[in-house]
Amino acid sequence: MKVQMMHVETVPGRVLVGPKKLRNSYVRIVSLKDGSGRIEKLDLPSGAWLQAPESVTFSEVWSAPSAPLLLLAEMEGKL
Repeated sequence: MKVQMMHVETVPGRVLVGPKKLRNSYVRIVSLKDGSGRIEKLDLPSGAWLQAPESVTFSEVWSAPSAPLLLLAEMEGKL
């Protein structure tokens, strides 16, 4: 069996994972210029994505459930 993977450009600022529901907030992983990632948390009052606290781990974000579709529609309207 042969498996073929598509190459995806890691453009800085591209959302790699999320948004996901984690505890009482929404988080996502965004690519950085050097190819690494940063965890961001949604600030609901402003609708802006800010760097998440260091207590939030990549494994938590990966395993968290996806954000509901209704929330995604609301976020698109604010951003």
